[in-house]
Amino acid sequence: MAFQHWKIGLDIQNGQLCALAVQHHRRKGWLLRHWWCHPLPADTLVQGVIQHSASLITLLSHWRRRLPQKISLRVGLHPQLVLQRQLQLPETKNRLREPERSRYITAAARRLFPMSLEDLIVDYRQQSPSGELCLTAAHRSALEAWNSFFQTAGLTPEVLELTPAALASLAQTMKLPPQASLVHALSDHWLWFSPQLSPPVGWCLRDDVSGLAALLASRLKVNGPVYVSGVLRDRLVPPACQLPSPFSLLNHLQPPLPRHPHCFALAAGLALRPEENQWYG
Repeated sequence: MAFQHWKIGLDIQNGQLCALAVQHHRRKGWLLRHWWCHPLPADTLVQGVIQHSASLITLLSHWRRRLPQKISLRVGLHPQLVLQRQLQLPETKNRLREPERSRYITAAARRLFPMSLEDLIVDYRQQSPSGELCLTAAHRSALEAWNSFFQTAGLTPEVLELTPAALASLAQTMKLPPQASLVHALSDHWLWFSPQLSPPVGWCLRDDVSGLAALLASRLKVNGPVYVSGVLRDRLVPPACQLPSPFSLLNHLQPPLPRHPHCFALAAGLALRPEENQWYG
């Protein structure tokens, strides 16, 4: 088929919801099908857990009726929902094949995480050719609560992805220079992706730094260009920074377009992410 289902990235944050739907055509590339933003209360998420669920379910239920029946929905998860640990595999273990490799990593996870693995959902991703892995664990009950919330709203997420990983997906899709970093500003926290750092993705609360310049000086001591998106409170963006528009990745746009396109960075990263696996798979 020339067209695929709509791929929709849904980014729910304190203060604002952003959604972006794209569709891929073999010849025309990525097409913009739909965008939506809506203000939300400043306490919509508390430590990554959704509050005011009844009103948000009503809002999302109305939105669902505007969408095609068949969609691929990708939802961003707040990094506060998870624990992450780095694991350096010995060279002999790095050559292991499945299922022996998974067994070794599971045994390591039992040592690294303070909770019973039966109460967690654990995923791992290789972050460098050296074999270092990033282990991510989330409370099983928290992910089940998110899924239950969306099912009540008539939505079935195909992917639950951490927002820092969505930012990394966007940076890779934008084909940024190898030494480039991408920072996304939200109302209450920062996200970043930089191949120069280990791990390459991270986040911190806005209260922990005084602004973008302080963030770059304290958390991202990197060389190379810096791209910034999101909700910026600083009047001036440092001269070395650039403001990218995720809509520039799309080959066909349908006006009207949002006034602040850079606020859709995470929604775009979710919509355009590769489909190899789910975060919790």
